[in-house]
Amino acid sequence: MIPGSPATASMRRLLTELGETGRTGALHVGGAPGGVLYLVAGRIAYAESPASPGLGERLISSGRLAPRTWRAVHAEGRGSHQVGRVLLRDGWLGRNELALRVMTVIVDTTHVLLQQAAAPARFAPGERHWLGETAGLELVSLGHLIAARLRAVPHPRGRRKRVTATRP
Repeated sequence: MIPGSPATASMRRLLTELGETGRTGALHVGGAPGGVLYLVAGRIAYAESPASPGLGERLISSGRLAPRTWRAVHAEGRGSHQVGRVLLRDGWLGRNELALRVMTVIVDTTHVLLQQAAAPARFAPGERHWLGETAGLELVSLGHLIAARLRAVPHPRGRRKRVTATRP
């Protein structure tokens, strides 16, 4: 828990506080399915949960990388928190593609975690993810994407309403 925050604070409130104070570390979210949001200077840099496929799983399942390539990149960069840099350095992904793929993981995972408003959470200052620093999302930008997803409600005739996110 963040010092000074009540134990009942919602996920959004916790993320807002972490973003506004420019914190770096990992927000571990308990409950089912649970997960972790990694922040760098108040921006979400990566997110993971058993309920949402991660970067490696997405790269392999889309055919973008062979499983052995992902394993080699991950093994080389994991210990030094530079998997993203290895992907870029070796030309496996371009900077924009990596940023978009990471953003997709963050949005999907954060969407899952924000639905657990009452889940226990603890912040581990300074904890870093194996991906390393890449293009993080500002919490404000992410909020608009997640809000649009949460507003998308089932249509009375079984179709989903299409909702598009707009920037302020």
